This record gives sequence, structure tokens and C-alpha cells, in this order.
Amino acid sequence: MGVTQRVDPEPLVAELLVRGRAAVAFDHDDRVDALPARVVAEGESLRIGLHPESLPADAAFDRVALILDDGSFWFELRAVNLRGRMVRTADVTTDGLAWFDFELHRATGWDYSTLHEESS
Repeated sequence: MGVTQRVDPEPLVAELLVRGRAAVAFDHDDRVDALPARVVAEGESLRIGLHPESLPADAAFDRVALILDDGSFWFELRAVNLRGRMVRTADVTTDGLAWFDFELHRATGWDYSTLHEESS
């Protein structure tokens, strides 16, 4: 048995959407770019808003990592890493953001304030 900070990501997502930061990382020109994001839940789905000026014209969003995180000090750090793809839903809206639907493939979560023994 070991000690872990891993937690179920699903309940943590809701908390981090209310209080936390968000960023999207994606492949572009043989490197990884990361952009700050606005993320909102619509039922069971997540929508991601990005500033259109920061989007590369030829970027493909078939493989992205959406990170939701919170905390400043070690025992406050918690995050969810959501991997999947983004699909453009609309042109720039009245809030000035380009919106995408997020299709989840895999999720992991951690919360250092919940260090606990890992069951074998």
C-alpha cells in the first residue's frame, strides 16, 4: 500500500467550475500551446470558451487536455485533467468568445488535502 492524492474526478469538476482556473492545451505546429479558458457546464456536457484572437487559424483540436485547478499552497492544490477533443459550436458570441463542445475521453483528478492510503 502507498499514499496517494488521487480522487474521483467527477465531483471535483463541479467544484472547480465554480472556483478555479481553466486552461486548454493542444498540439499546434509540432509543439503544445496552452490558452486560458472559460468553462461552463451545460447538463452533462462542458463548453469551452476561448478568445478568438489567440486561436491559431489552422489549429486542430482533436487531442486536447483541459485542466481545471485551484489552490495556492501544496495542501490546497487540487485539479482535474480532462482529455478529449473540442468541436467548434458557434462563431464568436456576444461575450467575445469562440465556444467549443468538449468530448471527454479520459479524466484524472487529484487533491493534496485528501492524502490517503491507496487500497491494493
